[in-house]
Amino acid sequence: MDHNFFQMDGSCVSHWRAIMDHLMTHDKTTFRDLMTRVAVAQSSSLSLFTNRDAELEQRAMLLKRLAFAIFSSEIDQYQKFLPDIQERLVDSLRLPQVPTLHSQVFLFFRVLLLRMSPQHLTSLWPTMITELVQVFLLMEQELTADEDITRTSGPSVAGLETTYTGGNGFSTSYNSQRWLNLYLSACKFLDLALALPSDNLPQFQMYRWAFIPEASDDSGLEVRRQGTHQREFKPYVVRLAKLLRKRAKKNPEEDCSGRILDWDPGHLLLTISTIRSMEQLLPFFNVLSQVFNSKVTSRCVGDSGSPVLYQNSYPNKDIKLENQKMFSSKARQKIEEMLERDFLEGVLKS
Repeated sequence: MDHNFFQMDGSCVSHWRAIMDHLMTHDKTTFRDLMTRVAVAQSSSLSLFTNRDAELEQRAMLLKRLAFAIFSSEIDQYQKFLPDIQERLVDSLRLPQVPTLHSQVFLFFRVLLLRMSPQHLTSLWPTMITELVQVFLLMEQELTADEDITRTSGPSVAGLETTYTGGNGFSTSYNSQRWLNLYLSACKFLDLALALPSDNLPQFQMYRWAFIPEASDDSGLEVRRQGTHQREFKPYVVRLAKLLRKRAKKNPEEDCSGRILDWDPGHLLLTISTIRSMEQLLPFFNVLSQVFNSKVTSRCVGDSGSPVLYQNSYPNKDIKLENQKMFSSKARQKIEEMLERDFLEGVLKS
C-alpha cells in the first residue's frame, strides 16, 4: 500500500474498501503479512542513526493500514486475530509521548467497535478506558497549567503552548497540532461509544459514569457524610467543559461557546476532521455535560454553556432506551461514512 494511499478523494473510499476486502478475503496470506509488518516495526528498536519521528510515523501508518483492512471487512471476519491485534495496540501505547501513534490507536478502537461483536472486545475495554482517561487527564493538565500561567502572568499569555519535559528527556508541547489531533481522536472515540446502542456495548456501560453525568447525577455537588466535608466525583466531560469555558472567556478570538451542537440519539456529534485549539471541543463537552442529565426534561446548550429549556426538544424518556430505538441502519451508515473520512489525509475529504 503506497504511503500516499489515503490522500484520495472521499468518493473513492468505498470502492477501495471493496477492493481491499476482496484482496484480503481471496489471498489468505495478505492480512497475515500486514500483521507481521506491524509486529516487526514495533519490535525493532529505535536506532541511533534513524530519525525517531520518521520511524514513529511509519509505525502509525502501518497501524492505520491494518485498521483500514479491518474496517473494509465483514463483522467478526478477523475475530481470530483479535489477540494479536490487541497485542499490537498495547505495544503501540507503551511508547510515551507519541500523539501521532496514539491517535491511530483511537481510530483503530473505533474500527473495532464497528467490526467486532461485543463479547469479543471484553478484554480490550480496560485498555480503551485507561487510554481515554489518560488523554482527558492530559487535557485537564494542560488547561489547568494554562489557567495558572494566566493567573500569574496575565491574560496576554493565555493559549500559548504549555511545554513539559518528561523523565525521558523529551520536551512535550501539549498544545501542538499533534496533541490536538490526539484530543480530537479520543473525543471521537467517546462520541462513537455514546452513539452506539447500549446493548451493542454492554461493557462500556460500566464505565460511562466516569465520563458523562448520568440521570439523577449531582455531578460533584458538595455533600456532608458522617461529619466530613467531601466532594463527589465529577465526570470528565463536566470538568473539561468548565475549564474550557474559563479558557474561552480569556481568548475571545477562540471562543466557540456560541456554537450549538444538536444532540440526536444514535448520531455523532463530532463531524470535524481537525481542530486548531481545544476551545473547538467546548460545544461537544457542553452537550455531553447537559443532555444525559434527566433532571431537566429538555435541554440545549446556550452561549454560556448553561442549559436552555425548549419544549419537546428531547423526549422525557430513558436516554439509553431512546438511543436504541433511534439507532437504525441509516444512522450506522452515517457513522461509517464519518469513519471513512477520518482515514483520509490532506485536503481531499470532499
